[in-house]
Amino acid sequence: MNELLERLKIDIGIIGSTTYDERLTSLLKVSKTAVEKWTRKSINIENDHDAELVIDYARWQWLTRREPTEMPRSLKYRLDCRLFEQEDEGSES
Repeated sequence: MNELLERLKIDIGIIGSTTYDERLTSLLKVSKTAVEKWTRKSINIENDHDAELVIDYARWQWLTRREPTEMPRSLKYRLDCRLFEQEDEGSES
């Protein structure tokens, strides 16, 4: 989770500070759960695609924490694609 935290901090412009580490770590955990619920698939944070999806979701949550906005289309698209990929895999048998 530390690597995800560092990558998230870079993405949101918090470099060289540990002030928000506890809050951001919690946000990453909540984001991982949210992605798993959306896609109905377990997340493996060792997988780069999964990790980036969790980081992107957490970044959106962080940036909209004071002024909520709709989820970016690109993020929603990636979540939906992941959901449909799983459904497609299940229907191929």
